[in-house]
Amino acid sequence: MDAHPITTTARELQPLIREHLVAGEQQARLTKEVVTAVGQSGLFRLYAPREVGGLEVPPPVALAAIETVSAADPAVGWYMLNSIPACLAAASLPERARDELFAEPNRNFGFSAVPGGRATPVDGGYRVSGQWPVVTGCEDARWCALAGLVMDGDSPQQRGSSPDGRLFLIPTAALDIAPTWQEAAAMRGTGSNAVSVREVFVPEMFAHSPAKPLVIDRPLFHLPSRILFSSCPPAVAFGVLDTAWQSATAELSTKISSLSGQALRDQAPIQELIANCSAALRAVRAGHCEAMNAIWDVACTGAEVSQRLKADLYASNFYALEIVRDSISRLYTRGTRAAFMQGNAVERALRNVHAIVFGVELARPIHHAAGRVLLGGEVLDPAF
Repeated sequence: MDAHPITTTARELQPLIREHLVAGEQQARLTKEVVTAVGQSGLFRLYAPREVGGLEVPPPVALAAIETVSAADPAVGWYMLNSIPACLAAASLPERARDELFAEPNRNFGFSAVPGGRATPVDGGYRVSGQWPVVTGCEDARWCALAGLVMDGDSPQQRGSSPDGRLFLIPTAALDIAPTWQEAAAMRGTGSNAVSVREVFVPEMFAHSPAKPLVIDRPLFHLPSRILFSSCPPAVAFGVLDTAWQSATAELSTKISSLSGQALRDQAPIQELIANCSAALRAVRAGHCEAMNAIWDVACTGAEVSQRLKADLYASNFYALEIVRDSISRLYTRGTRAAFMQGNAVERALRNVHAIVFGVELARPIHHAAGRVLLGGEVLDPAF
């Protein structure tokens, strides 16, 4: 998959992204140069339908592209993965709605999975009010995909045995953006500010739910959005570890111990540290790719993906993130004191990887459900 043109494009963007990394952190938002270049490359449209200019790439290719970009700056990878839900929803939208959503096709999309919205049904759609504390890239996005519940009076409306949850596609111009991200210590370039809205009308066609039938019927859009979205944070983390490991290796290979006068590269603990980080990255990446490839192979046949294959992927998602976090922590504590300096590649990686892991904690129950399936149990959650 590394030979795919979009992965090559992602690699070619690395120098520009690295050049603007510090500026993006300083302004707590990606620079215009980076947003424009990444948008023009199509990387915000990895899973968008071809009908709207999307790339509609296979999931293994998307993961490789996200990892490649994230090795330069994980904030860019985070913009990419947060654009995915709106892109996938487009497959269930009528042509008129798709054209409106992608009128500026190079733009990223904001996203929040926190069900912070409350929607009251009205003629032709919903009146939506709510608050979402973290919405990546909202200042650069033209549209945001924001989760919320359809209400029946003071209680959530039920759809079957579950609350009627929707993904409301709302123009950013209709949102109030609070600049809360300026004080963030990690993933600062993501510009993940808080947004709120009061009594905005959202037409029914922009109130997406998984129950809506597909208008564009191809294998990618048959996969549950949870599978495609949840597999992306590990790809961002792989890029973070790759950069931290390479930076630490370059530094440790040239340093001399001030205590013993021995080259650090000749010390067994340092050799073990670097060897283990290399092995950890290759192992978790391979396991994650294997799980996704197995799911994609089934999806391409038109068959339903089994709970066992889903469980393998969800288990891989969380395990990979934990291994990456622990590997970077060891690089930080067992490397050189240069890593304690603000802006050092390992110091930056430590901050960012903890933020990435924290960012997926909302989905921790799916990790437990994966374990239940692997133990022979059943999962009743229809979104599993």
